[in-house]
Amino acid sequence: METENKAEYISELPVEIQKMLKNLNFPIDRNGIIEQARKSKAIPDILRELGMLPDKKYNDIEDIAEELHKVYMGVPV
Repeated sequence: METENKAEYISELPVEIQKMLKNLNFPIDRNGIIEQARKSKAIPDILRELGMLPDKKYNDIEDIAEELHKVYMGVPV
């Protein structure tokens, strides 16, 4: 059931983030995600949101989507 929730988080993400995430090579850390977003010409709001991700390794898009969901919901880290 947890995997279903993570998959739902992907669909909640802004389309710009969804497109950028599809181009990532995993595993990746926060800095790698931000670097890819900059290369993709992400808007400053997206870069700021990605900067709020915990500094850790992410193994797939679902991992990133889950952490971004926490950022959007204001869940304390």
